[in-house]
Amino acid sequence: MPTDPSQDRVVSRQFFDAQALEIAHNYGRGRAIVAVDGAVGAPEFGRQLVGAFSRSGHASVFASIDDFVTPPAERGGARETAAHYYEERYDYATFRRVLVDPFRLGGSTGFVVAAFDEGASRAIEPVWRTAAADAILVVAGPFLARPQLRGTFNYTIYLETPARPQNVALDEAIDRYTAEAGPRFSATAIVDTTDPERPRRVFADSC
Repeated sequence: MPTDPSQDRVVSRQFFDAQALEIAHNYGRGRAIVAVDGAVGAPEFGRQLVGAFSRSGHASVFASIDDFVTPPAERGGARETAAHYYEERYDYATFRRVLVDPFRLGGSTGFVVAAFDEGASRAIEPVWRTAAADAILVVAGPFLARPQLRGTFNYTIYLETPARPQNVALDEAIDRYTAEAGPRFSATAIVDTTDPERPRRVFADSC
């Protein structure tokens, strides 16, 4: 039976408002960084969360890890494989240097939320931003619970869905990531996004 779109919007808004309230309650003083870990729907979820912070009056900033990819010329191999996707796709050094580290410094220190435009295959001219002293940075994308990023995030949301990435290399890389990093069990919160319009919290020990 079809659901009522207006009711879906109400349920979704209530979910994101509650999620933002929980995070702000625990990490609302000083700078904090939230990961939205998922290969399907993570940017949309992250932007919805930022919208909820905005509604509550709490400063927040959105970034996607897909804006920090390694330039193709610097990746090994001519063809993108699951191994290349998992091991070489993202430029975590730049991600930390221009976004994470300066964001955590606070004050008037500038930070950059995007470094490389993959579609245009070119570096993005840095746009240095600042944020409020108590701002929360929301970072969305895959592999955010991998060992290289441990200690980066104050709060991690793991998106659980039966939907699979259309990119074959990413799909296979996600299987490796799930087996090696166990993101479901290290997450602060697990969210079932089987129905993206009605996300719901689940628990690691649920069947």
